[in-house]
Amino acid sequence: MKKNKIWLLLICWFLTTLSGCSPKEVTSQNNIVIGFSQSGTESSWRKAHTKSILDSLKKNNYQVIYRNGLMDQERQIQDIRSFIAYRVDLIVFTPLTEDGWEPVLKEAQRAGIDVMLVDRDIASASSDLYLSHIGPSFKAEGNRAGIYVNNYFKEQPDREINVLELSGLTNASPTTLRSDGFREAIGREQNITISQTVYGDYTRNKGKEVIRELITNNQLATIDVLYSHNDEMTLGALDALKDTDIQPGKDLIIVTIDGQENIIKELRAGNVNCVVECNPQAGYYVARAIERRLDSDHKQIPHEIYMPETVFSDQGDLDMIPTRNY
Repeated sequence: MKKNKIWLLLICWFLTTLSGCSPKEVTSQNNIVIGFSQSGTESSWRKAHTKSILDSLKKNNYQVIYRNGLMDQERQIQDIRSFIAYRVDLIVFTPLTEDGWEPVLKEAQRAGIDVMLVDRDIASASSDLYLSHIGPSFKAEGNRAGIYVNNYFKEQPDREINVLELSGLTNASPTTLRSDGFREAIGREQNITISQTVYGDYTRNKGKEVIRELITNNQLATIDVLYSHNDEMTLGALDALKDTDIQPGKDLIIVTIDGQENIIKELRAGNVNCVVECNPQAGYYVARAIERRLDSDHKQIPHEIYMPETVFSDQGDLDMIPTRNY
């Protein structure tokens, strides 16, 4: 691959003497290989995230080796090792969980291959193991969810508000940070507390299962708010609530994170009160960062690149919400 690059530069030098072309005009990105490991396909959001990255990389004429981790960290680690063995130019991956990545990232580092994290982050004492993290600010998303709850109950300062937190996958960065951000926000109000936390692993079936169990044990009777870490778990919870007399959106205030089209329909129907957007359209930011890193000056890029996001709620104009496409 490096020999091909040298030949392209020699050809360009020759053509420059004849026609005044520049190296950038002749040298394409067709010989740049990107290894992309996605954590899974557990939701419409994840599928949109994958499509955005693949489409942008291919649009920019990069060769892409894509692997789906299928919610299995060991599988992802082996996929990354295969990228290293192939000697790709750069690795992009979404870490399923926060821990356990240092050995394989050190292997990439020794091989001289840059790594970019997308969406989720990792917990590591060595920040130089990856070039950049590109994705949402999960703590800010949790903050926004908490602020909505504070504002919803601001006229009831003497009422005790109990929150059920439906968390995602244990030891995943969005789980930790969405919880931290939410708790930080509601901590400003003494009457709002999280009375219980359960884990739905970011999947619809698990979300339905844990909520159904709480219903069976009559543990939702004193809950005022359901704070769910993603839409798939929320949809599972709504399915479970159909077998009860609890009216979602009225008896139980529901705040969720992601912004899938199917959850926006539930917001418009009054079954969900607030949707905090988690932007899956990372492709442009990933491709731009790669282009900047691999250009002739080998430019540095920010260690953290956060993507723009917003909030949709029953307090706004629901007709102004654009089509989600996922």
